[in-house]
Formats: sequence, structure tokens, C-alpha cells
Amino acid sequence: MKLGLSHQQLCEIIEGAMLQHAPGFIDIVIYDTRKISTNRKGAFFALSGNNKDGHEFCANAYDKGVRCFVVTKSIDLPGDACVIQVENVLYALQELAAHHRNLLSIPVIAITGSLGKTTIKEWLYFLLKDDFRVGRTPKSYNSQLGVALALLELNETHEIALIEADISHPGEMDRLEEIIAPTLGVFSGIGKHYVQNFRSRDHHLDEHLRLFKNTNFTFIEETYHSPFRRRKIAAIETQVNEWKSFGIAALSFPDSRAICLKVAEFLGIEKTILQEKIQSLPTLSGRREVFEGVNSNLIINDTYNIDIDALEQALEYLMSSKERSKKVVVLDLSFINDGYKSEVLQLTARYKPHQVFVIENDLLPNELLQMRDAAILFKGSFRSNLKSLVQKFKNRKHETWVEFDLKAIVNNLRYLQSLYPKGTKTLVMVKASSYGTGDVKIPHFLQENGVDCLGVAYTDEGATLRENGIELPVMVMNTEHNAFEDIVLHQLEPALYSTEQLEQFIETLEHLGQNNYPIHLKLETGMQRLGFSTESLREALAIINRSDTVTIKSVYSHLADADNEDREFSQKQIAQFRAMQAIILKEMPEDKEDILFHLLNSEGVLNHGSEAAFDMVRLGIGIFGYATTTDQLQPSLKWMTTISQIKQIEAGESVGYGRAFIADRALTIATIRVGYADGFRRSLSQGKGQVFINNQACPVIGNVCMDMTMVDISHIQDVQQGDLVEIIGPNQSLVAFAQSIETIPYEVMTSINKRVARVYVE
Repeated sequence: MKLGLSHQQLCEIIEGAMLQHAPGFIDIVIYDTRKISTNRKGAFFALSGNNKDGHEFCANAYDKGVRCFVVTKSIDLPGDACVIQVENVLYALQELAAHHRNLLSIPVIAITGSLGKTTIKEWLYFLLKDDFRVGRTPKSYNSQLGVALALLELNETHEIALIEADISHPGEMDRLEEIIAPTLGVFSGIGKHYVQNFRSRDHHLDEHLRLFKNTNFTFIEETYHSPFRRRKIAAIETQVNEWKSFGIAALSFPDSRAICLKVAEFLGIEKTILQEKIQSLPTLSGRREVFEGVNSNLIINDTYNIDIDALEQALEYLMSSKERSKKVVVLDLSFINDGYKSEVLQLTARYKPHQVFVIENDLLPNELLQMRDAAILFKGSFRSNLKSLVQKFKNRKHETWVEFDLKAIVNNLRYLQSLYPKGTKTLVMVKASSYGTGDVKIPHFLQENGVDCLGVAYTDEGATLRENGIELPVMVMNTEHNAFEDIVLHQLEPALYSTEQLEQFIETLEHLGQNNYPIHLKLETGMQRLGFSTESLREALAIINRSDTVTIKSVYSHLADADNEDREFSQKQIAQFRAMQAIILKEMPEDKEDILFHLLNSEGVLNHGSEAAFDMVRLGIGIFGYATTTDQLQPSLKWMTTISQIKQIEAGESVGYGRAFIADRALTIATIRVGYADGFRRSLSQGKGQVFINNQACPVIGNVCMDMTMVDISHIQDVQQGDLVEIIGPNQSLVAFAQSIETIPYEVMTSINKRVARVYVE
């Protein structure tokens, strides 16, 4: 770093106010006094964070020779020190980095994603370094601070730059994009799990893609075509098969290797050189997590790659550990070929561990779950699910989870099917993560149990099902125009409700060269939400009859009042639906009359299954055991947590935020591990809600907190820290819990936060 700026120039660049002027120049940026080890002229940026205030270290920096300071408040320094005041020191440092980057005319390649950024950066450096003078992010300096420091390290000798960027909160990428101003981009991908500060995996993805809004091109795996197209980001796609002759499919991280090859080829590196280099890419040290596990086990979590070199390092660590004499290895060999599997097993056998478990289909054998007093190494590809399974071995005493009884779900499915004629098809709605039960497990379970098709609310939900191996027909109820191409890409089936929407979809199909694509028509029969009226239906049928691009697979409507004991309104809707069915059958040619008609939801089946099932029914929350008009369904959900702490309080003492509860007598209270961030509503405060401990009701006292809640347990004997707490279960049904917060079971199920673990019991 050699900035060559006067104090005055620095002040102007970062738009600061000169509190104390002193002539001089700066070459480097300093933000940590422990790293002052040079006589070069530096500017100390008084950054604050991690409970440290950089202003407290200004005097120390001065004593070590620094004479320029960037601060947010006045500080007491000798007269030969230059002091520049700004509103935000980090932003000022970023402004300096942006200024420095704009002085350089070299291509800047920005790399982001939640998977393998540092690996891609270092591999690209290895592929390019013999042909270009490459500047790159040191180590994994990819934060708001790290990116600024990396940019400041670039200089006029560099011909290309590789800058790694990462985010931990929404909105951060906009700032990084401004200072990096990338010419080209590389997207490493997003894993199944997203950072806690983001609403969802798609939200996490969206925030990452902000980095590429002004790039000339961004290099991506082919699987990310749709999100880049939707956001109008120019992308160059690649896949492992494109480099088949290079043999990368048998190597670790083949997708990352393919992207690196594509970038290097784009920059002019000859393929013969790339083919030679790709076999000798450097092996990067992975991350290894070691923690005390359940049953007095020592857990070595190294589930980030399964390179032979990395595996050998991990085995060396395991065998050299003296904390446990018994050595156990757990391998997930998914996503690698048979030849490589053999090599992995041979290497593992050479170290002679006491036991080796090879995990298949994400199933952990009971023998492993019951293992005691062992050092257990978990090793698998970063694409495997082993990193999630390891969490089962963490020594946690207090957790919150939702448990789903799969046997009850099957029972409810079969009971509802018994209420409508044999031969009637069954569609099950799995929108909103299957009513909060999980994105993938329940759809797979339903597929295995013979349902005919699935329904989702939005295209992205359907895409998730396809990406996770769901082969059943998937109907998308709320089809958006900008998602039409994704509908076709994932072979989903759109529900259309207006002639305008129908024409737009036909136009998309014509552009894509598609014929006889299945669609579903939504009719308006009294819900007054979405759907074709009788007149617009005739117009839609005329459009369909003129086109070979679409074929009607089903026609449906919604009952607005299916659970009402007074069936008059539902009978009117059924009659209206039959009348519109007659119009369709009359207007459609004979070769297009094989259309499914469906009207009933779960409550509709319970009240009208024998008379109005038509060709198919749409089941929803009923399969999970919840309906207002029968007691024949089995509840499938339990919501449980544990006691974190027990306290004794005296009369006059307050509990919780706002001192909302004042004890009128001595009480015993328990703090439980659930709060409004989990879906345990704040409206349950002050005794409006209750939980059950040892089968006894315990009212909420004080205000529900974000992550914790306090309850009165004064009347319970033999209660201890760590005891189970029932939120929903045998003592408090989902319906009763919903009534306590003045809502319906649907909202409760879909409001339980994804951070609450889902457990499935057969």
C-alpha cells in the first residue's frame, strides 16, 4: 500500500472536517495499533466494534509515530497531529478505498456467494498468475472492512484484481458494490442454509446478486440461470460436463473448478495450459470445528470437503488427539464417484480407526447415535447434508423444536380419501413450506404415499421441489408473469385466472417453442378473489381453441364457506361451478375434453365429499389433523421447548421488559427457550398465554421476549432446569393455542420460525 496522499487530500476524499491541521502525507492505513510495525507514514482510522472504541487507542498510535487520525469525535493529541472528523469511520475508509480503486483502470473481478469464495479466488490466482500480475484479497478479507483494505492494496503494477466479498446483513452488498465497482463477477452459489439475518435462502441469494448489477458479465453455474435472468444480470454459464475432457468431475469441488476454467478461458488463457494446471490446483486448508458432544464424545466437524489431502490431515488430527482413546470416522461419500470412494476408504483404513461409518441417505445408525467416550471425525463433501447431521451430536440441553408425526399424517390422508369416491385424484397443497412443516421432507413423504399431484403458491416453491427430487405434477396457484420462463424450465403447471395472463403465457410458450403445455384455469364462483367470470371464461376458451401451445389439465374454484354448518352458500357455489363446467365441456373440442374439475378443500371434503368431489380434491391443513367439522383426524404436531432457568422472586419484584409484571407474593418462575421471534406471539404476554410443564398449565408472566418467555411454576413440584415444556401437544391443541392469540391454525403453523428445528417421527 502506497497511497501518497497529503493530509488535506485525504480530508477532501473522505469528506471530513479538519479538527486539527498539521501538514504531512500518508502512505498506508492503520486500524489496529498492534499492527504498527513500520516507519512509513500512516493514517489511523479509529474504528469501533466488538466492544472496543478505536478512539481509546489514538494516544497509543501517536506514541508509535502516527500523525494522522480519522475520528468521529474530538480527541486530545499534541499539535503536530492531524485530526479529521467524519460521521462514520468505516464509511470514510470505504470512501478512500473507492477513490483508490477508481484511479486504477484494471479489470476487477468480484467473487461472492455462500460457498467456496476463497477457494475460487485462490484457484483463479493460480490459473492466471503466470500470464497476469494479479492483485487479490489477502486471506479471506471479504467483510465491509476487509474489502476496503484489499482494494487499498492494489497498485499500478497490477493488471487484474480478484476481490472477495461477503455479507452478514441485508443492504451490506450495495455498499460493497459501490466501492468495488466490479468489471466482471463470479458467483460461487448459495447453500441450502442461509445466514440467520436473512429471511430466507432466496433473500440471501438476492442480497448477494446485488454485487453484479453493473458488471459486464458474471460467471455462474448453469443452475443459477433463472435468478440471473430474472434480475437482468448478464451471465456466462458453465457446467462440469463442458470440461469433461479435463477430468474435473472426479476431483473435489468440480463446479468451482469449472467456473475457474471458464473465467480463465474468457481472459485468454489457452486450454492446453488450463488442462495442465487444473490437475495441480493448490489444496486449501479447510475449517475444522471441534466441540464436546453428547455422551462425552469429542466431535471433530470437518464437513467442508473430502479431498484426499484434506482427509489425510483430518485423520492425522483425529489419531493424534489424546482426549479420547477410541477413534471413530463418519464419512458421507455422496457426490463422489466409485473410484474416488475406494481411494477414500483405503486411506481411512490405513489409519486403523476403531470404527468407520459410511452414511447413506442422511441416515445415522443407532450404533453411532449411542456411541460414548469417543473422538468422532465427521468428513464429507460440502454438498452433503453431513454438516447438518453433525448438529445432533452437539451437547445441548435446551432446545426448541416442532415434531411431526408422519403416521398421523398418513392416517389423516387415508381418512379424508375415504370420504370421496374411489378414482378421484388427490392434490395436496404444500405451499408456505408445507404449512410450516418443511420445504422438502413432507412433499417427499406425500410422493411416497401415493398422492397424485402437489400444489404451491409461487413458482419459487415449485422450483425448490424440483431441485430436491420431486417428480409429481406441481400446480402453481399464484403465477407471476416474470416467472413464466421458470415455470417451463422446472416443468411446473400454472394456474391462470384472466385472459390477459393467459395470452402472456401463450406468448412465452411460443417464444420457447412449447406446445400442448398443461395449464389450470381458476374460476370465480363466489370467493371474489381471483378467477374467470362466466363471460371472460368464454373468451379464454376461444383463445385456447385457437392455440396449440396450451392444453387445459384442470379447472377449479374455491369454496368460501366450506366449514359453515349452514351449507347454503357452498351449495350455490357448487351449482355455479357445475354451470361453468358445462360451458367448458360444450365449448372444448372432443379431443380436449379430458379435463379434471376440482372444488373441494379439506373442510369441503368433510362436508361435501360424496356430492361434489368431481375429478380431484385439494387437501391442505386437514392432512396435518386440523379441521373444525370433525374429530376423526389425528393431530400431527407437537411444539416443545425446555426450561433454561428457574428463579425465586419476592413480592414487589418485577419480571421482564417494562416491568410489566409485579409479583404480589413470592413466586417460582421458569424462563423457557421460546419467544416471539420463534412464533410465540407477544400477545401471549401477561397471562393471556400458557404452556404445560409436567402436564400442568403455567401462565405467562410479564412480556414475551424475542427469544425467551417467563412462566409461573409456583404450583408445580419436582420441576428442574432442562425439563420439557409443551407449547402445543396433548394438553394444548393447535386449535386452542390459535384461539389464545385470536387467529387460526393455518397462521400458527406458518408462523413458527424456520430457526425452530423440525423433527419427523415415524
